[in-house]
Amino acid sequence: MNFVQASLKNRQVTIPVLIMMFSLGVWSLLTMPRREDPRIIIPGGLVVAYYPGANALQVEEQVTNKIEEYLFQFEEVHKKKTFSVTSDGKVIVNVWLKDDVREPDIFWSKLRHEMLLAKALSLPQGVIGPVINSDFGDTETMIIGISGNQAGYREMTDQISKLEERLHMIPALSKIKKSADREEQISITFSSERLAQYDISLQQVVKIMQSQNNIGPTGNIKNESTSTPLYTDGYYRSENEIREQVVGASRTGAVVRLGDVADVKREYGEPSEVVSINGRRAVLLTIQMYESENVVKAGGEVNNVVSQFEKELPPGMELTVLVNQPDIVRRNISQFLREFFLAIIAVILVVFLLLPFPIAAVSATAIPMTISVTFALMHIFGIELHQVSLATMIAVLGLVVDDAIIIADNYVELLDKGHDRWTAAWKSATELVIPVLTATLTIIAAFLPLVILTGAVGDFIRALPLTVTIALSSSFLVAMVLTPILCHLFINRGLHDPLNAGKRSRSSFLDLMQKAYNRSIDWCLIHRKLTISGSLATIVLAALLLKYGVKQKFFPEAERDQFTVELWMPTGTKFETTHQAIVRIEDLIRNEERVRSYATFTGRSAPRFYYNYSPEIPAANYAQILINTKDKKATGSLYRELKDKVTLLVPEGLPNVKLMQQGQPQKAHIEVRISGDDMKTIKKTGDEIMRIIRNTPGSDMVRSDFKEDTYGIGIKLRDEAERLGFTTGSISQLIYAGFEGYTVSKMYEGEKSVDIVLRFDPRYRENLDDLRNIYLQSPVSGASVPLRQVAELIPEWHEGSINHRNGIRTLTILSETQDGVLPSELLKAIRPEIEGMELPAGYTISFGGEYANQQETYSYMFIALIISIIAIFLVLLFQFRNLKETGLVMLTIPLSIFGAVVGLMITGNDFGFTAFTAMIALSGIVVRNAIILIDHTNELIGKGMEIPRAAREAGKRRLRPIFLTAMAAAIGVVPMILSGSPLWSPLASVIAFGVVWSMFISTLSIPVLYTAVMKPGDKGADITTSKTEGSEN
Repeated sequence: MNFVQASLKNRQVTIPVLIMMFSLGVWSLLTMPRREDPRIIIPGGLVVAYYPGANALQVEEQVTNKIEEYLFQFEEVHKKKTFSVTSDGKVIVNVWLKDDVREPDIFWSKLRHEMLLAKALSLPQGVIGPVINSDFGDTETMIIGISGNQAGYREMTDQISKLEERLHMIPALSKIKKSADREEQISITFSSERLAQYDISLQQVVKIMQSQNNIGPTGNIKNESTSTPLYTDGYYRSENEIREQVVGASRTGAVVRLGDVADVKREYGEPSEVVSINGRRAVLLTIQMYESENVVKAGGEVNNVVSQFEKELPPGMELTVLVNQPDIVRRNISQFLREFFLAIIAVILVVFLLLPFPIAAVSATAIPMTISVTFALMHIFGIELHQVSLATMIAVLGLVVDDAIIIADNYVELLDKGHDRWTAAWKSATELVIPVLTATLTIIAAFLPLVILTGAVGDFIRALPLTVTIALSSSFLVAMVLTPILCHLFINRGLHDPLNAGKRSRSSFLDLMQKAYNRSIDWCLIHRKLTISGSLATIVLAALLLKYGVKQKFFPEAERDQFTVELWMPTGTKFETTHQAIVRIEDLIRNEERVRSYATFTGRSAPRFYYNYSPEIPAANYAQILINTKDKKATGSLYRELKDKVTLLVPEGLPNVKLMQQGQPQKAHIEVRISGDDMKTIKKTGDEIMRIIRNTPGSDMVRSDFKEDTYGIGIKLRDEAERLGFTTGSISQLIYAGFEGYTVSKMYEGEKSVDIVLRFDPRYRENLDDLRNIYLQSPVSGASVPLRQVAELIPEWHEGSINHRNGIRTLTILSETQDGVLPSELLKAIRPEIEGMELPAGYTISFGGEYANQQETYSYMFIALIISIIAIFLVLLFQFRNLKETGLVMLTIPLSIFGAVVGLMITGNDFGFTAFTAMIALSGIVVRNAIILIDHTNELIGKGMEIPRAAREAGKRRLRPIFLTAMAAAIGVVPMILSGSPLWSPLASVIAFGVVWSMFISTLSIPVLYTAVMKPGDKGADITTSKTEGSEN
């Protein structure tokens, strides 16, 4: 007794178990964790080091090169993707790890230890850091802001801290960080002339304040019976105590207090970054959640806390949720579920329209049962609900009913042959277990190799093959266990039962189609050469259409109601000037009805709120606006409008309107990288490439990632300086403290600390004359002398930035594309001329951007395709044990491509990542038709029928189940095509049109090819075996 018979015989056990599985699936659907995208690991981090006073070239030679030398010792580092940006006094290394590093925390721990060694052994004194930021790849789940023009930063920071305390009570939250762009400080401003008048040096003031504002051990007074501890009260408690601090004495012996030589006041430090929300200054709170949590559920808890807190805010303050990932997830999942249920209804309608009611009812019952089992298994294996898993369920929805249709159809045929219901029930599944299992395994074999994809793309798509495997395995299980039971219980007669005579057939369309097919297959068998030639010609035509008729875009823009406007001002631009420029762009959207909210960042960018979005390195000449629109349609229209306006509005800068992207992170659509040693040669080559791209139609926002050369002042000591005891270090420290500010100590107010900052008065640090006239106290004579007496000030030009990639100096030319122009089209136009440039020895040109991401991923996808084809070939070979039959089935794969390409053209979709994925999947789906045809042909040959007749009759007999399964698969993805999703519509188009075309080409070509290729001798052994088995039965 096989398992089909066992499940039928013990259906009182089978049915309750299936009901439990159904209930578990419903529960899983309601409780599964939800996300917008699959869990994607961003394998990146930052290594940051500061070298105050050094220009970009000095930082490169003494810091950058040494950090990279230590860094590249680790095999985990992806050298080709790791790049650094070196500028005056600072280097930031973007470290990218290889895709196979699954435990990055261990690597970052090792790197921190290595950087400590580098600082101790190799880096010069004065270097601050290196500091490692391994949280760079973290994506924020929510970003909340409190804004108001009437309230001060201190009040808003206090409110955001209160909100932070309340949110810490929610267990699902992993990290909560507040971000205030300005901190309070005690500013001590002075002039060097004023210090000189009192004969007090800056070093003297610093030393006194650091020693006075201190608590140290003072011991105990002990007597015969007690021990009394002693305390010193050294901490400053107020600005007045600082002001009254004695710092020296005048020549007449009078006490000189700090207030006599400097102004002391509490104020906010000069901003290095500013954040505003809807035009009002703001402070931010960023929230991350544990990966295992249900984002939607946890987001609801956060929203409840935020809503209650908003009611308690003081007047003049407003709370805004800038990024609400739980809400995005809820809306996206709801949209996918709507499409999913529409697809279910569509498939069920097709089944009922094209099949007699009893068969349709039995087949349709398999859909909810299979879906429930699939959701239950997904939950068990930790696959979450997100756009990839749900899109996969929609894509395979038509396939999950195939097995049930084939078995129900076979059951009815067995009844027509005179078998009783019990025998027909178990035989309907048992006879087809091998071909159905083979067809299922071929589809799984087509999808499963996609798990080899790595990086962000691999993380993104990995749920697709796993979900397909689970869904099709569930479909096979349901078809073999549930469908025979339902057939036995509810279908009592065959279609040709005498009791049905005189009744109107409900499959009139199928009858008409069957008659048309009968005539067509007879014609094709007569004109074999023409049929075979025409079939093979479609392969060549498909290749031509794919190359010349379909546009290629690797990954489309993300479907979000958010986009950004970036602004780069010339290197050296003051922070205030950058802010004024971005406010001009902000005015364009201030009263825009399509905008829900917006946040402006000056000196920095928004935190990472989307896996493909990379925050920019903080810089005074950079600003960004994060715009939240009311819907996705508004995003597209406003994006197009702003693209034309922002460049005219800020001609002195480089504004760029950017949509969110899918796939691997990239700086621009087109990236051309020039690598070598000499900066002049690199820049000259870059200028020529920039000219080529700018002169090519379709290019937009052409720019270089090197910053403009910066103007600076070199300070060279005269001989007089050495005689007076001055050194380069002592002078640079004084100038740095005076012009940039020096934190000498802290004042504590409870748990809060306030920096005490020493700096020149703003009136004495405005221009070059102020620098020349600062007074320095000679370490030898004690006399105060102006800087111009001991140092020469020399104007100099320096490199604005020096960029490395893979440890080599690399300049990158970046370009966007105009609307209607794809990156692949622009690259195709510029590439011949760029590759034809003559370069000196040791210099190379490479292409990044979408091209590099595409090449990296496509290489894995081609490997996946080859693995899929080999796996399908082996599965077929094990079933048929005949190379010719296996080859005929495999031929349906290239024959189906024509339909897939035509589908992309009809729907207007581009050929990209998901379309390629669908092509791989199609290779497993379309062979099912040929398997069914050839298996039935072999069955007929085994009964003594000649090959031509057997091929013809197999086509006629199997047309109906092949047509029904093809239409179910195609109709199931129609809602996804109609959604117009630039990511999923191409996948659905390839599957729908590919499957339908394959149905026609297979049912007509396979029988013809079979009669042309197969000879009686090829099937001799099989015929003998089949006859023997038949006689035994």
